[in-house]
Amino acid sequence: MMRAFAKATFLSMAVCGALAQPVAAGEAPAGGYPQRPIRVIIDFSPGGLSDTMARSVAPRMSEALGQPLVMDNRPGAAGALAYSIVAKAVPDGYTLVILSTGFSLNLSLVSKLPFDTRRDFVPIGLIGTTPNVLVTSSRTARTVAELVAAVKARGGAANAGSTGVGSTPHLTLELFKRVAGFDALHVPFNGSGPAITDILAGRIDFMFLNLPSSSGHIKAGRITALAVGSEQRTPLLPDVPTMQESGYKGFRSTSWAGLGGPAGLPAPVVARLSRELIAAVDSAEARERIAAAGGEARSSTPEGFRAFIDDEIARWGRVIREAGVKVER
Repeated sequence: MMRAFAKATFLSMAVCGALAQPVAAGEAPAGGYPQRPIRVIIDFSPGGLSDTMARSVAPRMSEALGQPLVMDNRPGAAGALAYSIVAKAVPDGYTLVILSTGFSLNLSLVSKLPFDTRRDFVPIGLIGTTPNVLVTSSRTARTVAELVAAVKARGGAANAGSTGVGSTPHLTLELFKRVAGFDALHVPFNGSGPAITDILAGRIDFMFLNLPSSSGHIKAGRITALAVGSEQRTPLLPDVPTMQESGYKGFRSTSWAGLGGPAGLPAPVVARLSRELIAAVDSAEARERIAAAGGEARSSTPEGFRAFIDDEIARWGRVIREAGVKVER
């Protein structure tokens, strides 16, 4: 009898011990998900591309999940501050992050990051993209070919702006210089605002800008858009050709944003978030909001988003290496 009592006590202790263990990575959290608000860390400031994309899908996702998505903007170090926070977060589905273009660039630009880009994150899905636009202050160049001819004639003396060293507009400029075979003086600015001010004043001859920051000036005729970096023309500028239509086959430059989480996020949570994100991105409300900001809604599976990020890392990594671009963060 004592032996039976000891055996029963041992089994009871074992069961209690198992119940006390935390949920392992890859397992579904007990009691259903979600049971409380979900924090979404945004890698850039309010009003930017990441913020706009996140807030475009948040209402629909919150309704479907039955819990609010709480937006938490943490700009800094080209997104690395936000990524660092999420890389260390508990993978329970209650801390997510907006991954954007800088996420794929930092790996090649920065010698030492406080996280592993490939191992510390789980992609959940793409939200949308927006093209980078080649704009000029010149009143004579009306095509990419005319701009290239004018720049070459100046023997590298043309001023080409960007929104900062290592930014997507800067790397797109480096790509353009190589495929078109010209040189120009790179003038980096601290963000799109100062860059636009100088190109409007004619102090900058040309540059690439993302569509949301430049579309108003283009439509008002203050600067001229020569081409967009997307593979298809954008509905916001239907008369502006793509870089590929302008003679540069394979040329692609877009900014993008998507949803991710920390490594170890349980598979059932990833599947639930993916399902609700795709439904939100594909909704008419989100598409209208993203289009109004100059973007294109693009849903994807987690696997599709992973492949998209890997392609971005590889493409821009080549440009960064060939141009010798490095930044200190």
